[in-house]
Amino acid sequence: MMFPAPNLFALWMHPAMLAWLAAAAAPLVIHLLSRRRYRETSWAAMQYLMAAMRKNQRRIRVEHWLLLLVRTAIVVAVVLAVAEPLLQTTGLIARTGQPTHKLLIVDASYSMAFKPTDRSRFDRAKQLAEQIVDESSQGDAFTLVLMADPPQVIVGSPSFAPAEFLNEIANLKLTHGGADLAATLVRVEEILQSARRDYPRLAQEQIFFLTDLGRTSWAPDLAKGPLDEFRERSRRLGENAALTIIDLGQAAAENLAIDQLRIDEPLVTVGQPVTLAAEVRNFGRQPRTRQSVELLVDGRRAAEQLVDVTAGGRVSVAFAHPFESAGDHVVELKLAADSLDIDNRRYLALPVKDQIRVLCVDGRPAGGRFKSSTDFLTLALAPRETEGRALRLKAEVVSESALLDTDLTKFDCVFLCDVAQFTEREAKILRAYLNWGGGLVFFLGEQVVAESYNRELGPATSAERRVLPATLGSIVAEPHYGLDPLGYRHPLVAEFRDQEQAGLLTTPVSKFFQLKLPEKTQAQVALGLDNGAPLIVEGPIGRGRSILVATSADASWTAMPMWPSYVPIVQELLMFAVRGQLQDRNVLVGQSLGALLPPGAGNAVEIQIPGGEVRRNTASGAGADRTWSFADTTTSGVFRAQVASAGGGSPLVESFAVNVDTVESDLTQVSEDELSREVWPGVRYFHRTNWANEQEAIDAEIVSRSHLHIWLLWLAGALLLVESFLNWFTGRHAR
Repeated sequence: MMFPAPNLFALWMHPAMLAWLAAAAAPLVIHLLSRRRYRETSWAAMQYLMAAMRKNQRRIRVEHWLLLLVRTAIVVAVVLAVAEPLLQTTGLIARTGQPTHKLLIVDASYSMAFKPTDRSRFDRAKQLAEQIVDESSQGDAFTLVLMADPPQVIVGSPSFAPAEFLNEIANLKLTHGGADLAATLVRVEEILQSARRDYPRLAQEQIFFLTDLGRTSWAPDLAKGPLDEFRERSRRLGENAALTIIDLGQAAAENLAIDQLRIDEPLVTVGQPVTLAAEVRNFGRQPRTRQSVELLVDGRRAAEQLVDVTAGGRVSVAFAHPFESAGDHVVELKLAADSLDIDNRRYLALPVKDQIRVLCVDGRPAGGRFKSSTDFLTLALAPRETEGRALRLKAEVVSESALLDTDLTKFDCVFLCDVAQFTEREAKILRAYLNWGGGLVFFLGEQVVAESYNRELGPATSAERRVLPATLGSIVAEPHYGLDPLGYRHPLVAEFRDQEQAGLLTTPVSKFFQLKLPEKTQAQVALGLDNGAPLIVEGPIGRGRSILVATSADASWTAMPMWPSYVPIVQELLMFAVRGQLQDRNVLVGQSLGALLPPGAGNAVEIQIPGGEVRRNTASGAGADRTWSFADTTTSGVFRAQVASAGGGSPLVESFAVNVDTVESDLTQVSEDELSREVWPGVRYFHRTNWANEQEAIDAEIVSRSHLHIWLLWLAGALLLVESFLNWFTGRHAR
C-alpha cells in the first residue's frame, strides 16, 4: 500500500481561505471591463499618433500583461499566506477528508520515568497521545501499542470511539524493563495488515512513536540476519504509512543507579555475619560526591555510607550484617531520590535458616572408622569456622535403600556417594528435587553401574527425567598426580587461585570414570585432570544444580580426602550446589517467579505484588511435580507468595525480589543523524522534538507549521513594489 495521491486541502492550515483565490481574477476582469468602457472614434490627429504607437505595440502589450500578472500574483500570495501552507507538517493532523488509521506507540521502558520537570517523560507521552486523538478528524480510527519487552498490544483493532480510546491511554502503566523495538515493529505490521483487510475504508495510515529515543532501545544489537529483517520491515512501514517520532528525551540527562546487590554466601544461617555488596553507577557526565547509600533490612534502616562517584564511573559499597532470626528477610539498598527514582533501589530476598541440612546417601556403608564411602565427606562437612565463616550445618547419613522414604525437600543439598544404581522411581524423585531447587552432588566409586546411571539419569534421557550433567564412560585405572584448574575460571575453584599451599594441583587420583558432555548443553567442566579428562562437571537442571565428580568421596580411588584441598573443595561443592535457591528468589524484571510446592501444600497461591495488590494463582501438575508460576513481573520490588496448607495449618510465605536491569539506566539518546544513518537508513519518517529541555514550555504545539506563509507575505510586499515600479514605468512611456 503506497501513499494516496495528496489532496490539495491537506497542505493548508486554513484551507477555507483558498476560496479567496477567486479574487486573483479581479485584475483581469477590471482590465476587460475597462476595455469595453471606451468607444473607438476616428480622429485625424490620432491617425498620426496611432501610426507612431504601432511601432511600440509589442512592447506595450508585454508591459501590460506583465503588470496584470504581477497584480494577480499579489492577490494569490496574500491568499496563500493567510491559508498558511503545511508543507513541513509532521502528519500529526490530517485534513485530507479521508479517514486515517492512527497507530500510537508509547515507549514504556523505565527510562521514560525520568522527570526533567514535575512530570515524567511517560506522563508527557500520554498527554501528547491524547492530544493527537483530540485533534484528529471524525472518522479516524486508533490503535495502541506499548513498546516494552515484550511489546504489549493494548488496542489491536482500529477503534472509532475516541472517548474509549482515551481511557486506554489514561490507563497505560510504565514497565520497569526495557523496550524491544524489533519485536514492536513485528506487532505493528501485524496490526496494520489486519486493519487493511478488515477496514479498507481507512485510506491512510499514520504511525506515531512517543519515545525518548534511548540508545538501549533504539540501537538494537542484532545479528546480520535479524538486523536486515528489522531494516526491511522498517522500510516497508515507512513506504506504507507516515512515520512520526516525537522525541521526548533530553541530551544531557544525569542519573545514578544501584547495581548487582549480592551476598558472599548462597545460604545464610542465624548469627552468621553476611557481607552485602553492590555497586553505585553514575550514568551521567557530572561527578557526584557524598551520595548517601542506605541499607534497610525488613524495612528498617540498618546502616548508611557516603560515596563519591566519578562521571561515567562506578564505586563498590559493602555492608556487614548478621541476621538474628530465621525466616524470610528482605534487604534493600537505597539512594537518595533523583530524576529517575526506579533504579535508586535494589532488593534482595534472603531466606535465613537455623541450620543448613545436608543428606549424605551412603552407597557402601561399613563398620569401622573411615571405611564407608561417606566418612570423609561428613567430616569435611562438619561445622567449623574458617576465615570468619560460621556455618551452622547438620549432615545426616542414610543408606541408598532409604532414598525412597526420605523427604528430600527438608534438605538443602544431597550428596550421593558410590551409589550402585538407581530405579526409575528414584530417578523421578531426584529430578523432582532438582525442579524444587535442590542441589545434587554425585561422587562415583567401585560399585557404580555406569549403564544404570546413563539409562535412568543420563543426558540422553528425556528432558523431564534428566538428572546428570554428563554421561559416564569406562573406568580409567591410571594414576594421575595433578589436577588442572582450567585457569580458575569456574566459581567452584576460583577460591583456590593463588592458594598453592592448599594442594589442589598436586592431588593424586588413581581411578576415575571418563565423563562425556552432551552437545548443546549448559554443563561445564569445573575441574580437570592433567591429561585433559574432566574430573568435576556441573550443570543447571530444573531450578537446581547437578554436580558429577568422576572419582570417589573416600580414599579408595584418590588421596584427595587426606589432602588439605579436600575440605575447601567439599565446602565449595556444597555452596555451589545450593546457589540456585537464592537465584530463584531474586530475578530481573520480566523473569517469571515460581517454585515447587512442598508436600501437604494446597493448590491455591496468592501473590502480593509491589503496591499491595493481591493476585490469585493455581498450582499446576500433580503429586510431587506440583508447581506454581507467576509471569507478571513488569514492576520492580518485593513480591510475596502465600501457599495455603491443605490440612488447614499455617500457610507458607516466601519473598521474592524483582530488580531492574540497569542497562536501561543509561539515558544516552540515539541522535537524529544516527537514527537516519544506522537505525533506519533509507526509511521515510518525521522527527519532531517537543520537549528538548526543561525550560521548553510543556504546552508547546506538537505540530510543526511551515514558515512559508511568512515568505509569501514578504513576496506579496515585494510584488507591490514591483507593481508600483511597472505602473510608473509604463505610465512614463504612455506620457
